[in-house]
Amino acid sequence: MSYRFKIMALILILSGSLGAQSFGIRAGLNYTKFGGPLESNVNENFSLANGFHFGINYAYPIADQFSVRGEVVYTQIGTGYSYDGPSFYKIPLGNAFVYEKGNSTIEMKVSNAYVSIPLALSWQVSKKWEISAGAYVSFLVGPRGNGTLYFEKNTDSLFFKQSLIHNYNNDVAGGTATGTIGPSVWVDGKIVTLARDAGAYYNYLSTEKTGKLYNFMDVGLTGNVNYFINKGFYVGLKYSYGLLDVTNNEMDVLRKEYDETTNRAIPANHFDRNLGFEVSFGFRF
Repeated sequence: MSYRFKIMALILILSGSLGAQSFGIRAGLNYTKFGGPLESNVNENFSLANGFHFGINYAYPIADQFSVRGEVVYTQIGTGYSYDGPSFYKIPLGNAFVYEKGNSTIEMKVSNAYVSIPLALSWQVSKKWEISAGAYVSFLVGPRGNGTLYFEKNTDSLFFKQSLIHNYNNDVAGGTATGTIGPSVWVDGKIVTLARDAGAYYNYLSTEKTGKLYNFMDVGLTGNVNYFINKGFYVGLKYSYGLLDVTNNEMDVLRKEYDETTNRAIPANHFDRNLGFEVSFGFRF
């Protein structure tokens, strides 16, 4: 066999192998929420929040109609959150906090940005339909939250509104989001000025803040269905079920009550997982 023939044969083999593989891109919207325990005898709820995702993928065939598919995806996963009921508020007074009992009404949207790496086994059922199932590992790169808090004390005229602008990775204990002065309240014979826009850890001393609210890594299971409009273009629906607690138990605390003996918040010890759907448009080539 001549040298040229060997080179040509190698090129044909490699070309055939590469031809069997596929690359692609997909993008779309997320509809996600946290799943986990809620406090009793209050109106607390997790609801669907929207976000977006964008990623690139690669598939390698392992058998007739079956392939292994991997992706790298930037995705926004979060939740809507609401609370209405008995609560408390930690009002900063010097180098400490005064705990005031009352009623809190909170409306928030949490949007946590991840870089996610799903790996799935895909079955090409027909020319039009494809089914996949697998797992993912995700790394948190941009956790944020925005909302509003209303607080009213039970026994007197103490009430105020505060904006919640949270950057869970970068905010510091006692920090504000904008530095803008907010409502003034009368506490223990003194006038205390609160921040208009509270950071994620505004109601924490540096000695109380033990890490960040959201954990860096998440792991879960996925399943999805794709419908091909033509050979390369498809629409897809994907469901994800988180297997890890996304919240740091030392920072995830009860809102309803606190430890009046130690004047400390009570850890919730709730297991909060990511749940949700992705609706995608994709192209494979």
